[in-house]
Amino acid sequence: MRSGMKWLAMGSLGLALCTGCSGAEVEQAGPGDSETPVNTTTEASVVLRIEVEPGHTVTFHEPAPGALYLAEHKLPAQSFVLGDKESANALLAFERLRPGAPVPAELQAAYDRALNLPSDVNEQESYAGGGEREDASARAQRPGVSEQALTSSSSAATFVNNGGCNWGPKWSTCAVNWANGYYAYSTSTSGLCGVDHYSGNGVIIQITVGSTISSVFQGAGTHAQYSLGSAGVSTTRRLDITNASGDSFHVGCRWGI
Repeated sequence: MRSGMKWLAMGSLGLALCTGCSGAEVEQAGPGDSETPVNTTTEASVVLRIEVEPGHTVTFHEPAPGALYLAEHKLPAQSFVLGDKESANALLAFERLRPGAPVPAELQAAYDRALNLPSDVNEQESYAGGGEREDASARAQRPGVSEQALTSSSSAATFVNNGGCNWGPKWSTCAVNWANGYYAYSTSTSGLCGVDHYSGNGVIIQITVGSTISSVFQGAGTHAQYSLGSAGVSTTRRLDITNASGDSFHVGCRWGI
């Protein structure tokens, strides 16, 4: 273990590896059309959290047994450390972040549970919608709304040129300069979404894998990528951006990575 790092208990599901990190994650109800969702407080679902650098963390969540996913949050000037395959595979992600270190037992157990989830091959839908094109003039007139205008900005080119709208083998969707909410889902063995939130007061990101829903808060001026569960089983994998009235963002998702 590196100098200065320590183990901290995180809820009832495991431990977090952390160097002064703090969580700003909250509970949120899931989409109304989900069947028998399992809604949990996200912080209680943390299996492991690794601080890459100040303001840049990777967190492994298991809101229900087997529903393992990870979220990488960073500041605009920072770069993601996890690629598509690593973001969809918790063990590859851990190896990338802590080369040569033994995999914590809690993370290995969560990974094993994820591989044993049943597939839902009867559902084969893919769809995206919600929200609307951003009204930039209205945003400029709103008092008290923050905007990060350096590297993470309202420029769609910044998002697109940095992989935000990359294609996925199963299905892909992308919305730039979007506002007031969004959702996208597909039946697939894996999925990954990136959200660049450049204006507003913060949104709730809902991750749905099968019937399990978990929620994470994302503040304005941050860029994050979220795995839609652990790669392996074929099931519905969905992202919802909620609590987004007056918020503007870019979002891109791909499945089958």
